[in-house]
Amino acid sequence: MGGALFPPLCPGCRAETAEPQSLCQSCWSDTEFIAGAVCDTCGRPVTGLPATEPGFRCDECLRNPPEWDRARGVLVYGGTGRRIVLALKHGDRLDVVPMLGQWAARTGEGLIADADLVVPIPLHWTRRLRRRFNQSAELARAALVAARRPEIYAPEVLRRVRRTASQDGRSRSERAENVADALAVAPGAEPLIRGKRILLVDDVMTTGATLSAAATVLRAAGAKSIDALVIALVRAPRDDYLRAEQRKEHPSEESEA
Repeated sequence: MGGALFPPLCPGCRAETAEPQSLCQSCWSDTEFIAGAVCDTCGRPVTGLPATEPGFRCDECLRNPPEWDRARGVLVYGGTGRRIVLALKHGDRLDVVPMLGQWAARTGEGLIADADLVVPIPLHWTRRLRRRFNQSAELARAALVAARRPEIYAPEVLRRVRRTASQDGRSRSERAENVADALAVAPGAEPLIRGKRILLVDDVMTTGATLSAAATVLRAAGAKSIDALVIALVRAPRDDYLRAEQRKEHPSEESEA
């Protein structure tokens, strides 16, 4: 009776679907899931290759290696995927979290299996108070529930100690400068981190500035390795792309204004 009265709805467009927590055919077709050859470091798709060996790095990661070791993303930031991520982050759409968590668990299966601790990127307390939840923490928790490893969830390890301005319209170097010293290891957390394999979780990666800032402080605290798992990856962002995104006037994934 409940299913007939309240049929499942597509998280992307709110159309009726046959199964709960599933996209309709139109939204599925409009979502670019990442599969096949990827850069082992940033997780972005690599064109022209049927497969890549472990440790393969794209040209961008060879030129500008990030602070973490490996990364994976569920989908390319755009279309329905972008709408769902923004609906969670800025529209309080917590109903999409179980679906995104399942996707993240599948995409990051190897990273989760290797991890000793899974650490979501934290929000500044003022942002957390206004939003009422941290989307990265919700995604990390859901992914670990789906992967049946909830015991390695460690949201208390990192803190955002400085409120940062919006990343919208900033170049790669400006983004890195904006989040410099914004994250810190929580007091007393060093023994928990030392010698551990850490998996960071965030909703979107554009340039990776926030993830690199987090990886830097975790490495300084003695982490053995640091990987990253995100829902959406912006494909090879350039500075002109970043400024064009500002003109669209939609919220950035790394905004803390």
